[in-house]
Amino acid sequence: MGQNKSQAVKVPSGWFIVTGANGSIGSEVVKGLAARGYSVIMACRNAEKGRAAAAKVLDEYPDANLRVSVLDVTSGESIRAFVSGLEGERISGILNNAGAKFPEFGLTAEGVERTFAINYFGPKALTEALLPHLESGSAVVNTISLTAFLSRLSEKDFRPDRSSFGQLRTYGKSKLAMLQYTRELAALRPDLRINATDPGIVDSNMITMGRWFDPLADLLFRPICKTPSQGAIPAINAITSPATARYFSGRGSRRL
Repeated sequence: MGQNKSQAVKVPSGWFIVTGANGSIGSEVVKGLAARGYSVIMACRNAEKGRAAAAKVLDEYPDANLRVSVLDVTSGESIRAFVSGLEGERISGILNNAGAKFPEFGLTAEGVERTFAINYFGPKALTEALLPHLESGSAVVNTISLTAFLSRLSEKDFRPDRSSFGQLRTYGKSKLAMLQYTRELAALRPDLRINATDPGIVDSNMITMGRWFDPLADLLFRPICKTPSQGAIPAINAITSPATARYFSGRGSRRL
């Protein structure tokens, strides 16, 4: 899974943070990093699910250095508490992996539309809070989607309301916002490795639309989707590559 050793950067001595680490793709990324000797903080909204995911990784890699920490990226308070808990630790990078595609319009407790909160505003706020703590050469990897390239953004899209909400449309716009942020950050911070990753269409909860046709789609579509292990490969490549300002997908990488 990933690149050969000659293409990869030296294993960092600090912690690497993976958000949504108990999910199907997130847990596979953690496994891939553990196999390479990385120390990983598994940032999960649900601590119990996080510990269960960590236990599975440790079953396969008993010497893995893992820590489970609670983080809800849709909550500013949770982000601040998480970053505060890292005081004094060496941080070598982050994969903003947590994401969602909600079937209905809804707001977070802080009044932000949920899709943009988890796919853009939260990861951006977390990254900005971590930047002062990152060592030179650290990796920041943001998860996007092919839907980003099919979307357009205007200022009003950052505050979608019920009338403008569409499950796929809003999701695509939130991923385009994250892609644009990744490009901007890569230009501003040449001392870091800033990349984007796209897992492709993976057999996970993310492809569930919450609609009447889900059972039919599961029958016809899921068998040809990537496995979570395959979906994790672009993220691992983006994390371990010495390159920056690249978009990693199943077909390799290209400039952002």
